[in-house]
Amino acid sequence: MLLITGLCHGYKANERTYSGNSFTDHLILIEVEDLNQFGIPETKTVSIKLSKSDLEKGAQHPYDALKGKPITVPVRVGAWASNAGKAGFDFWLSGDRKPVNMQIAKPIQAAG
Repeated sequence: MLLITGLCHGYKANERTYSGNSFTDHLILIEVEDLNQFGIPETKTVSIKLSKSDLEKGAQHPYDALKGKPITVPVRVGAWASNAGKAGFDFWLSGDRKPVNMQIAKPIQAAG
């Protein structure tokens, strides 16, 4: 399991069409800061997919309540490959499906 930390933008249902078929992706959106190829910080939005079971259990609701707040989300990586020769990965909600309570400890001063 991995953890993604960033600013929560809540739940979004995203409609898409592939080969004439319509699909709905259910996503949690997290704004993160990453370094680009030149080492310059950039802000991007990461989507974390929810399974049908996650939706049925209401896993998206805590994330809507945390919009605009910093959170840490447990995820797993799901790799995929298409018939067209493309490949990639998706993040999927993992663990207990709830935001992780992360607290940053204050630095300890050296004895002196």
